[in-house]
Amino acid sequence: MQLHTPLWNFVLAVYAQPEVEALCLSLQNDHGLSINRLLFAGWLASEKKELDLDVLAQTRAIRWQSEITAPLRALRYRVRDDLKLAAAGVYGAMRRAELEAERVELAFLYDASLAWPQQTAKTVKELVTANLMSLLKDTGEAKVNAIKVLEVAFLDTITE
Repeated sequence: MQLHTPLWNFVLAVYAQPEVEALCLSLQNDHGLSINRLLFAGWLASEKKELDLDVLAQTRAIRWQSEITAPLRALRYRVRDDLKLAAAGVYGAMRRAELEAERVELAFLYDASLAWPQQTAKTVKELVTANLMSLLKDTGEAKVNAIKVLEVAFLDTITE
């Protein structure tokens, strides 16, 4: 499995844009959404592919996220909340481990996307919107701002 993929490059470019990190963390913490899945949805659109939640649910990435990435994050948050000076090194190591786990998860998503069919009837912008709507359907009012910010970030990255 290759960790340095076009999806990884896309994620780094989008996540570095203004407002994206804060928005993604808010969606993760307040609504339980996966940042990797949100960013994957935008990358899929750039590849002219529509997000299929049933197919996504069958990927190895979903199991990895629930068994490895999420528990690492939960432990890191516990260490952060109980942080003492002596634990600072532990927190940093856990943060790096979590990032690497997310990178593996993205590699699993990339590998799964290779078999995803291309969607020729829709534009990239339509696919961005459709893919985000699939993931954001249960986020209430947060959905409007999330779609606005992420659509711009995705389309800016895709056209660069």
